[in-house]
Amino acid sequence: MPAMDRADHNPGGTLMKKLLALSVIILALNGCAAAAIQGASRASDQATILANEDDANKGDAIAQYKLGKAHCCTIAGSMGVLNNQEATHWYCKAAYQDNADAQYELGRIYSGDLVRGMNGPAQIASLVTEQPMNKSLALMWFALAHANGNPDAAEKIKDLSKDMTPDEITKASLYRKSPHSQPCEWNDVYPNDKL
Repeated sequence: MPAMDRADHNPGGTLMKKLLALSVIILALNGCAAAAIQGASRASDQATILANEDDANKGDAIAQYKLGKAHCCTIAGSMGVLNNQEATHWYCKAAYQDNADAQYELGRIYSGDLVRGMNGPAQIASLVTEQPMNKSLALMWFALAHANGNPDAAEKIKDLSKDMTPDEITKASLYRKSPHSQPCEWNDVYPNDKL
């Protein structure tokens, strides 16, 4: 059989090789794109931190929320850990001033949803490791966010409540009566998992 006839004889094999090669190229480009997007996101976060630090330190709840968001769920320093301690530090300051978005973010973090954006390595890590959770505290923050007008909090309350015991829900209700006396920052909520 001539060479041309052999290639025509096994078109599926040639097609599979082309699809495999294309898949490898797409994965390689996806990794590069994700790294570029993640780098741009970090640069944006740094700019947000610089632009809001002074106002946040003066007690401005919106600036505190922005600092929390800039620190949240990003890589901290050379250790490559999520900077949840710094994020929750600023979110708590804003949340105690009834900033509904900061309250929502605290609910999200304490419900175990730690990763946002195009942080590919962190997203993969969150899928293969058990994330710390404090459902009662998360429900308290979502309930406060809802009471203060966050439009997404109601759905989170519904979803989280489905996975909670009656005792956990009761505890969240008790927490809500005195949110300022509950642990708020990461290292206080998870003393055995300090960052």
